[in-house]
Amino acid sequence: MVDQMRVDPVKLREASRFVADKAQVMRERLKTLDDTVGKRLLAEGWTGSAASGYDGSWTEWKKGAAVVIEALDESSFKLADAANVYEAQENRNSGGIQQCSLNM
Repeated sequence: MVDQMRVDPVKLREASRFVADKAQVMRERLKTLDDTVGKRLLAEGWTGSAASGYDGSWTEWKKGAAVVIEALDESSFKLADAANVYEAQENRNSGGIQQCSLNM
């Protein structure tokens, strides 16, 4: 028996929305953190060598978080795109089978 690959475009779209929602939550929380840590603490209040050292690590952390958010956005797009591709192929396959049936 040959293993079958089954794809449910609805489930792929649900996964895409889930990932996109998580990316949006992260984006919003990163903005909140940046408003608190980046602007209020580092830019407006904390000074000195300790602040400078922390500022560098905060900037690095923020860039890393942005990379994760970008990866989630890309994953969401690819999941939705895969759902569309599978659905279109399934429709073409169904149309081809129906056409063959009519020709018999």
